[in-house]
Amino acid sequence: MSVTVVDQLLEKHNFRKRKAVKALATGESEHCNEQFETIEQLKGTYQTAGNPVMSLDTNKEN
Repeated sequence: MSVTVVDQLLEKHNFRKRKAVKALATGESEHCNEQFETIEQLKGTYQTAGNPVMSLDTNKEN
């Protein structure tokens, strides 16, 4: 799928680009694994229901 098609789909469904904002310092979280397990469970639920799931890389490249 091309960038153009993704942009058209996002616009069609009224999604907007937003800038990620970090409010807390990064580092180890005691609940990190739990967060990823929750994300995987939600992703599976959405995909089973026939909904698309998008993955966005929010790392800033220098």
